[in-house]
Amino acid sequence: MSQPQVIQEINDYLNRHVPLFQAMQARLDHCNDTGLSIVAPLEPNINDKGIAFGGSMAALAALTGWALTRITLNEHGETSEIVITDSTQKFLRPVHNEIITECLRPDSQVIERFIQSYRQQGKARWSVDVVIRADDGEPAMIFTGQYGIFRSPIPTTAI
Repeated sequence: MSQPQVIQEINDYLNRHVPLFQAMQARLDHCNDTGLSIVAPLEPNINDKGIAFGGSMAALAALTGWALTRITLNEHGETSEIVITDSTQKFLRPVHNEIITECLRPDSQVIERFIQSYRQQGKARWSVDVVIRADDGEPAMIFTGQYGIFRSPIPTTAI
């Protein structure tokens, strides 16, 4: 599947199944061999201080990790239920413009262990790091999420 198709399918899925994604006017902006990024405008995600709302930033970071997990599974011909089991976030500075998440793909050994564990045990877990940068390019928020995957008793449809 081409990168534009992957981006469109993830955006369609999240807009259809995660109402918050649509309310935040978010979109998967790019996805390539090195990583992916979700973008959301400031306006629907602004707080009373005139900066990006921390809750929006946390939600976008969590959805970025979910998207990386879903895309990785799809690239390996797998479908699975995905849940976030734990996360930490550190807010370091304000964001005054659009919110842009950045998520680098783990190295190939981490991906292979993740996929092999799922294929052998029917479940797996991995950690995904996401950064949101301030206007000056410095990290504004650092997020780490633990994502668990498991076989559904009801077959899921691949996206």
